[in-house]
Amino acid sequence: MQGTMTGPMDEDSDVDVLVVLDAEEHEQWAKDENGPRNALNAVKRKLEKKYPNQEVYVDRNVVAVKFSDFTVEVAPAFRYSDVRDPDPPSKSAMFGFTQEDPRDGYAIPDTYGGQSWVGTNPRKFQSMYDAVNQNNEGNLQKVAVSAKKWNEENGKPVNSYHMVMMAYKYFQNDAPANASTHEHMSNFMKKLPQYVHEKTKEPVYEERIDRGMSRKEKREAAQKAWKASKKIEEAEHLKEEGKTQEAKEKYREVYGDGFR
Repeated sequence: MQGTMTGPMDEDSDVDVLVVLDAEEHEQWAKDENGPRNALNAVKRKLEKKYPNQEVYVDRNVVAVKFSDFTVEVAPAFRYSDVRDPDPPSKSAMFGFTQEDPRDGYAIPDTYGGQSWVGTNPRKFQSMYDAVNQNNEGNLQKVAVSAKKWNEENGKPVNSYHMVMMAYKYFQNDAPANASTHEHMSNFMKKLPQYVHEKTKEPVYEERIDRGMSRKEKREAAQKAWKASKKIEEAEHLKEEGKTQEAKEKYREVYGDGFR
């Protein structure tokens, strides 16, 4: 998918995994009412057998395998036309599409607030993500990785994909020109409490990424983001005062020991 496996802060990227399943072989998952959750649980069991010493858990539409210094996220998928009652793209997303119709993509399980199959078009989104990343000198990718790292170290208040979409949203709408990577990271974290409360849509299907979050969950996530933003402000003040080491320690409280 978009290449944001969470790892050490000095690594640019790895990739999460989209596994396209055969609809005939796994018809019970593609067509049954409980198929989305059953597919995730089946993948979870297989990964637990393969990695018995690692933490394996379902996170909305992926199965995550947590290693000591990175997390692999595996999303089971079918062709969009193969699943039972997939959530359709929004009307605005469908309008104007011809050769690159987003419905030509895949369906992945979604377990926020129930369960369903939702559309995803990795190739289309990858091209959009890469364009924004290149236009910002690779900083979208760096901010997305650091944001996912913060998210994991703070109990995952939002889904990883949701976090990546908020980073994408920042560079689409709010990122200042010619800012450094460090400035973008700080600016994004300061914007994060606002983004958590707002609607977040993925850019191909324009589906709500946050639709399964309750008001309480959003409030708790925003509070964690607000606390992180205040620590960043403290770190910036320390840096301005020439207290470089103290500033680094404060940044590490936000981004973890991998921050340099």
